[in-house]
Amino acid sequence: MIYGYLRVSSDEQDVNSQKQGVEQFALAHSWKIDKYITDEGVSGGKDPDKRNLGPLLKQLQKGDIVICSEISRLGRDLYMVMDILHFCMTQGCIIYTVKDNFTLGDDIQSKVLAFAFGLAAEIERQMIRQRTKEGLRLRMKMGSLVGRPYLNEGDQTRNLVREKLEQQKDMICQQFQWGVPFRRLATNFDVDRNTLYRYLVEWGCYDTLDADGGEARKKRLRDHKEKEAARKREEYRSQYKEGSYEPVPLDREKTLKLIRSGLTLPKIASEFPEFSYEQVYDTFMTDREYNTLYRQFGQKKCVKKK
Repeated sequence: MIYGYLRVSSDEQDVNSQKQGVEQFALAHSWKIDKYITDEGVSGGKDPDKRNLGPLLKQLQKGDIVICSEISRLGRDLYMVMDILHFCMTQGCIIYTVKDNFTLGDDIQSKVLAFAFGLAAEIERQMIRQRTKEGLRLRMKMGSLVGRPYLNEGDQTRNLVREKLEQQKDMICQQFQWGVPFRRLATNFDVDRNTLYRYLVEWGCYDTLDADGGEARKKRLRDHKEKEAARKREEYRSQYKEGSYEPVPLDREKTLKLIRSGLTLPKIASEFPEFSYEQVYDTFMTDREYNTLYRQFGQKKCVKKK
């Protein structure tokens, strides 16, 4: 089988120019494209399993050929491209790129090229990690809390989203029943896909709801989001400092008053000279009330002005 893979990262772009290049390449080799696999409006940074590329890779067999416009169409991240190339080499299939003029298969030339990609990918990952750490340390010093906020049912933004979606509930459910894809549905109503999914479950739009009316499913969603938020906070902590969090016992009444006055973390920390700035910062990261309230008041003032 000979496959043509086409991908554009935005809805405004067109795959036809890529398709013409792939067809001309196949014609020059006296090949006929058996099937085209297209990802339109999909970022190359997305995992292949979340694109149409994933199912294509799973059905590849020995001797199959994949033709794409350029190697960046497979993925923007070199590490991801390396995984795809390694998988194809293992399966015994060959990837051709039109613009790059690469032939990637199970031969010594392809392995040398794959090694070069792997080395470049490792260097790229190290540079990204370093830039990320430097950026997070800068945000920390400025007083911006990194990571995801704590779940808070009383959060004003969350209430505004709920109010907006509740007003459009009938229209959303109707489009969902028509079979409008999640991505398009989320775009239509200007909301995150995961948020939209949670509300569709809550509204009972799914036929697969649990016998208790979906309460167990909703609880699992809430628990999953809370765990994911905690994981993200811990991940960011490991990048801006070594070791575990070091919360300290701040005077709660005084601290809440300082937060509500709109002060940023560096100024709040200066009011507690007995503790280091890092200790005060860690306290705000681990205390739900401080964390949530500070994001409403002082956090916005920490954005770096260009």
